[in-house]
Amino acid sequence: MNLTRYDTATINKFSVDSQTGFLHVSNVPIARVGVFPYIGKSGQITMEAKLPDDLLTDSAVESANSKPVTDDHPQESVNVTNTNRYMKGLTANNAHVDGDKLKVDMTITDSALIKEIQGGKQELSIGFQTDVVPVKGTFKGMAYDSAQKNIQINHVAVVKRGRAGHSVRLTGDSAEMVIDDSQEKGTSMETTKIRLDGADVTVATTDAERILKLDADNKANNSKIAKLDAQIKALTAERDKLKGGADANKKSLDEAQAKADSLEKELAAEKKKFEGDALDQAIADRMALIDEVKPYVGDSFDFKGKSPKEMKLEAISKTDSVDLSAKSDDYIDAYFDSIKNRNNSGVVGYTGIETNVKTDSVDNKPAKDRYHLA
Repeated sequence: MNLTRYDTATINKFSVDSQTGFLHVSNVPIARVGVFPYIGKSGQITMEAKLPDDLLTDSAVESANSKPVTDDHPQESVNVTNTNRYMKGLTANNAHVDGDKLKVDMTITDSALIKEIQGGKQELSIGFQTDVVPVKGTFKGMAYDSAQKNIQINHVAVVKRGRAGHSVRLTGDSAEMVIDDSQEKGTSMETTKIRLDGADVTVATTDAERILKLDADNKANNSKIAKLDAQIKALTAERDKLKGGADANKKSLDEAQAKADSLEKELAAEKKKFEGDALDQAIADRMALIDEVKPYVGDSFDFKGKSPKEMKLEAISKTDSVDLSAKSDDYIDAYFDSIKNRNNSGVVGYTGIETNVKTDSVDNKPAKDRYHLA
């Protein structure tokens, strides 16, 4: 945002040319780097920084050369269309940097203004254009809200008193930045002291009430900020707590997913057992086992849904009346094989082999009857 600013300094030493009567001021500081208060027309105070990289550049320094000197600040920028009305003198062409200050010589040519200066009107206030960039920071321990960039001096005004009174006027060989703009020609301003943050500060009397209100509002805002900060800390702690619970839940979910993945792989392995030829072989093995078990358990036994182990245990139970369910699969398999090798007369439902030989009526060859199961 490009704005017009007015900063004040005091005429330090001056001399009058004996031939022309012009008043000449040498090596006057008109600006320095630092952080300074500005009061807008709305009464709001902002702290703006003139940083070395902005004020002490070649462009800003050269802008102080050969610029109009005016009696108070005009209501507009000085240019070729209004110099007859506003210009009362001219700065020299020797603007330069001295430490952290910008200095220049100047000559006053207007007799009325010379008399006012000799009578005590000795403060200088530069009028300049600048881009005020809203960027926060600190310079030499002073906090600022904005920084002035692209500083270009338009004129140097001779004024009675800076907008904020003598507490911020330039004294000796230093330069002090002051306050805003709308200074009326010939207007004097009364000052008063108010207490801000435990210190006495001199301000314009007309601004005192507004500044105190702003200070009170600022303290109220700081209180609100502190409360909000406490709420944010509480919410942050609650968030961290919830995050911890979420991390624990995620661990449980990960463990459950790992188990599910393991079971899925196990299921896939089981499915492979019943694919293609493996399925045919599994069916053949089961039918063969049923044929082996049936003589021991009888035709009434329901084989549906029974595992090979369950069928063998049932056969063993029917044969020896023992419960081997707690034994290993290898033990059960061996025991079942042993009962198969026993005398077939002990098999449930087995009636033995008929030995009577029949003669086939056709070829007279003997034939044995098949086994008969109950």
